[in-house]
Formats: sequence, C-alpha cells, structure tokens
Amino acid sequence: MVADIRPLLWIVTIGGLLLAAYCIRTGYTGSLPWISAMVGLPWTAHGVVCSFYLNLCKSDHRQGGITYEAAKAANFNVPQEPEGSVDSPAI
Repeated sequence: MVADIRPLLWIVTIGGLLLAAYCIRTGYTGSLPWISAMVGLPWTAHGVVCSFYLNLCKSDHRQGGITYEAAKAANFNVPQEPEGSVDSPAI
C-alpha cells in the first residue's frame, strides 16, 4: 500500500508546483493556501500510513506475532543436514 501511494504523491506534488508557477506567471494576486493544502495533506496522510504500517511490522515480528511464529515453526531457517551426499545430492 505504501508503494502504491508514492507515485500519486509525486503527481500531486508536481501538479501543485506547476499550478503555483502558472498562478505566478499569469499574475494571480490572491491567496494560495489551497495549493499548499493540496500538496501537504496527502503527504501528511502518507506519514500516517507509514507510521501505522511500521507499528504493524513491529507487532508481527515480536514473539507471538504472525511472522515470528512462522519463522519459529520453520526453526528460524536454520540449515538442516542436506539429504544425499556432496557428490550426489538428493533431488
């Protein structure tokens, strides 16, 4: 989800910068807080999404978490003795 949001954030950011440049170029003298909101609010939402995703990852990798327990069940990927021999490995 985080990777899906980033291209959209950059499109909104570049669009906001281009819109601000257009307003300056055409001599618009009004206030432009809506442009800063258009760019700033999606980045704020992205920060919240990243924060909650990090919390999810922390809980999954603790003892009792899904990822931790799956790794524990697989003996933490400790290499086991291979079947067969060095000259004739098992298929």
